[in-house]
Amino acid sequence: MSEKKEITTNQLLQRMRSESNMFILDVRSEEDYKAWKLEDIKTPETVNIQYIDFIEEPEKMTEKVPEGREVVVLCGKGGASDYVADILRKAGRDAVNVAGGMKSWGALYHTNVVYESGQARVEQFNRVGKGCLSYILVSGGEAAVVDPARHIGQYQDYLKQNNLKLKLVFDTHIHADHLSGGLSLAQAEGAEYLLSRADAPGATMAFRELEDGMEFTLGASSLKVVALGAPGHTPGSTIILFDNKVLFTGDTLFVSSMGRPDLGGQAAIWVKDLFNTIQGLKKFGDDALVLPTHTAGPVEYDDHGAVARTLGQIRAKNPLMNIPDLAKFSQQVLAHLPEQPDTYDKMRKANMGAISPSEEDMEQWELGKNRCAIEAANEAKAGKK
Repeated sequence: MSEKKEITTNQLLQRMRSESNMFILDVRSEEDYKAWKLEDIKTPETVNIQYIDFIEEPEKMTEKVPEGREVVVLCGKGGASDYVADILRKAGRDAVNVAGGMKSWGALYHTNVVYESGQARVEQFNRVGKGCLSYILVSGGEAAVVDPARHIGQYQDYLKQNNLKLKLVFDTHIHADHLSGGLSLAQAEGAEYLLSRADAPGATMAFRELEDGMEFTLGASSLKVVALGAPGHTPGSTIILFDNKVLFTGDTLFVSSMGRPDLGGQAAIWVKDLFNTIQGLKKFGDDALVLPTHTAGPVEYDDHGAVARTLGQIRAKNPLMNIPDLAKFSQQVLAHLPEQPDTYDKMRKANMGAISPSEEDMEQWELGKNRCAIEAANEAKAGKK
């Protein structure tokens, strides 16, 4: 049983959603394991036994692995897990390695149609490992993309397969947790790239300034950009309204939390803007569909792995939505801000065109889940659709 066996992260995801008896052996360090775990709608039984322990005591560690079940071995990049899987196979166990490890998991996308009405359609791209969400909006043979990730090939494939002309690309704000594909996608497809100047002062890259009240036509639908005093997470954060029913809230409003207001070092000021933005959402009814740019993970998924809630559902479940007093809101938010990763400042600069990271840098900077949410709310139970 020593023959090498390997699966891709896409195959892993499909099996996680279809099998009930999977066993995952994560051989990363305890610190890395606690910081970023494999999760999905149905997260399999998972045990963390460090790679170094298999090196030092292979027989003893093998005894800790259950017999009679296939063992799916996972590490950071796929090398250490391949070594451990081989140890297990030589000991008579059925072991398979996850190619690319968590690095590959962090670049894996799953798509769902999250809105469809007449000619209007919205496809959600869920980067499951990082919890980053992006969207293609479709109407009448034309398309727009909201908050695209740097892996732009997936959007181009979708456009080609559906015979769509890309007209508009929006970044709802300057992202800090991941590298944007907005400008490169727009340039590759001959579309307009739109971003608020308030988020990119002094930026040298080419973009059309996104302003409050701007309206765009997409096929047979009306696509509106509505700021509503939207600063809070960033000064230029912008909410996009599609088909008069769908709100792309960027990092302003999530299903179970809101966007942290401290990434620019002015939390005490920006938290007031965030409060005013949330209050401004009262103009929308409970049936408006909210599609955020980030997710806290499986707790916010529906049964198909999509992340979408009505504004009414979020008002009922998101604790920060129901604090009507600015002082109390500010106190709650500022007391629960997570630590900001060192790479966030680098990614903000890269997304403004100030620096040009290598492919190796980009992969390294983007490792791990996003940390854009206020933690206390993020930990609340979001409930399913």
